[in-house]
Amino acid sequence: MNNNNDATPEEKINETVNNQEENDTENNIQKTVDELNDKLLRSLAENQNLRKIHEKEKEDLIKYSSSSFAREVLNLADNLERAFGLFKENPKTKSEEFKDIILGIELIEKELINSLDKNGVKSFESLGKKFDPNFHQALNEVESEQEAGTVINEIQKGYMLNDRLLRPALVSISKKKT
Repeated sequence: MNNNNDATPEEKINETVNNQEENDTENNIQKTVDELNDKLLRSLAENQNLRKIHEKEKEDLIKYSSSSFAREVLNLADNLERAFGLFKENPKTKSEEFKDIILGIELIEKELINSLDKNGVKSFESLGKKFDPNFHQALNEVESEQEAGTVINEIQKGYMLNDRLLRPALVSISKKKT
C-alpha cells in the first residue's frame, strides 16, 4: 500500500474501514471473551454452592436419619416407664419377691436411656418453664397459683434428636384462677 500521503482518497477510506473493522472485530472478540469468562466464573460459583448444599444435606441425612426409629423406641421407653411406675406405686410390689423385678426394670430403663443418649436423643425439662409451642404441646389448662402459661404437669416427656425437636412434650399449663 502507498504511503498515507500518497494514497488516494478511496484508498484512505478503505484503509480506515479496514482499521475500523479490525477494531470492531477485536472489540467483539474481547466482549465475547469477557462474557464467556463471566459465565465460567458464575458456573464455578454455582457449582461450589451446589457442592456445599449437597454436603450439608448429606450431613443432615446422616445426623437425623434415625429419627423415625428413635420415635418408635421412645414409645417403648414410655411404656417401660409406665410399667415401672405401676410397680413402684403398687403396695403389693413392696415385698421381697418384687424387689428384683423392680430392680431389673429399673436397669433396663437406665440402659435404654443411655443408648438413646449415646445416639443424640435427649429428653428436655418442661416443668416450671414457660409454655413454648416449639417444644410443648398443651393438652389442657389448669387453674393455678403459678403465672399463666407455665407448664405445671408433664404428661409425656419431650425429646430432641441432636439439635432438632424429635417429639414435643405433652403438658398441662397454668391459667389464672377465675
